Amino acid sequence: MLEIPRDKSLDSTLALFLDPYEFISKRCGRYNADIFETRLLLQKTICMTGPEAAELFYQSDRFVRQDATPGRIQKTLFGQGGVQGLDDEAHRHRKHMFMSIMTPESINNLKELTAYWLQVYAGKWATMERVVLYDELHEILTRAVCTWAGVPLEDSEVYRRTAQLTALFDYAGSIGPKHWWSRIARKQSESWAEKIIEKIRAEQFSPPEHSAAHIIATHRDLNGKLLPLHVAAVELLNILRPTVAVSVFITFAAYSLYKYQDCQEKLCADSKYLEPFAQEVRRFYPFFPSVLAKTRQDFQWKGYHFPQGRR
Repeated sequence: MLEIPRDKSLDSTLALFLDPYEFISKRCGRYNADIFETRLLLQKTICMTGPEAAELFYQSDRFVRQDATPGRIQKTLFGQGGVQGLDDEAHRHRKHMFMSIMTPESINNLKELTAYWLQVYAGKWATMERVVLYDELHEILTRAVCTWAGVPLEDSEVYRRTAQLTALFDYAGSIGPKHWWSRIARKQSESWAEKIIEKIRAEQFSPPEHSAAHIIATHRDLNGKLLPLHVAAVELLNILRPTVAVSVFITFAAYSLYKYQDCQEKLCADSKYLEPFAQEVRRFYPFFPSVLAKTRQDFQWKGYHFPQGRR
């Protein structure tokens, strides 16, 4: 049996925070392997990279999501009780709820709403000396996704809700004041979402039946019960937050068009170039540095031993 290479650091948590996107790949290169073991938050953790590792990671009979994500990420980015922490049939049932929202017609509606708000804001930008695209996109996508999801949003609260939703992903992995602002934003956002769910269930507010807000508020679990109020709020935010986070990709795409002028010409000349261009932006500018799980049971892979319960 092969021994998994071990990182020499006592704990690699700080190193991961300082270099989240290349932490694993650099050390795999150092140990000349696609796998190594280290300690993160003082817990033994196995890190892997490469296509074979990715294929292994998504074998649900070997890994579970429950309790895999550190508490600081659950209390900021994901929320507690959401689909990211479920396994097996419970996960598939909850995932089906989300997929029922993502019909071609519904997605096209979101695209149209986003395009509308882009045009509105573009008119404002023409009068500004300096535009920070990333910040502007947060507001645009917040407006678009709330309308699309059936979530009421007054003009007077756009800035506040945008700041809260942005903090959930922008500062989730931060250390210090930014992280604590992300935790505060999580509590405030969940309170807001809970009130919306309550009003829908009490028939005080009636969003379209095909909207995310209505589907999540009326969704029933495997036992035929409505989701707990807090969980429903977390799942509603699991629609709003990731959509606003697309601002990251859009900013990368805009930067790519600025840096690589030939891409602009190709996009103007051939609409078929749009898909490969978008995929290349995703590949070249990765958004999420890593994913987490725990081993469901002992097993061996490529001669390495994976003990049960290991991250």
